[in-house]
Formats: sequence, structure tokens, C-alpha cells
Amino acid sequence: MLAYLSGAGLDFGFAVTTASSSGRAVAPVTMPADPDRGLSGTELIGLGIFLAAVVVVPLIAGLLIDGATGTSPLFLLLGLLVGIAGAGAGLWAQLRRYL
Repeated sequence: MLAYLSGAGLDFGFAVTTASSSGRAVAPVTMPADPDRGLSGTELIGLGIFLAAVVVVPLIAGLLIDGATGTSPLFLLLGLLVGIAGAGAGLWAQLRRYL
């Protein structure tokens, strides 16, 4: 992992203890939270669950409708298209603040 020194410490967020001119250690300097850094781990997990559900639910519904009506690939493909469109819209809504 690469890091470089900035005025507030290491750029990837670890606390750095600096020494004063007398050689004594001073309080650690921490980096402020960067809101433009990206999605957190929990947000990524939630996004993954959302994307899986929004694709799988219409796909299964289309499969069940096809089984009941006897129109084999029609509603399956329609469910797939609805799932892909829903996933794209949800992904766009979640990530547009980073674009």
C-alpha cells in the first residue's frame, strides 16, 4: 500500500505521532473523515443485497408466470429486463453523488 505524508499525517488515515522540537512525543494527529472517499463496507453490502434482490425477484416471478401460463421464455425474459433496469436505476441513485 502506498501512502504519502501530508500536513496532517499519512494520507490513508492512520494516526501519526510527531515529535516536538524538544524531542518529546506530542498527541497523535488524525486525518479528518473524507466524505468523497467512497462507499463504506456496510453500504457496499447493502448495495450488493439490493442488486441481488432486484434482479432475482422479477426473474423468479417471470419463471413462475411462465410455468402457470405456458409461455416459456416470455415472462422470464421480461422479468430479467425489469431486474436489470431496476438494478441500473438503483445503482445510479446510490452512486450519482460520487460521479
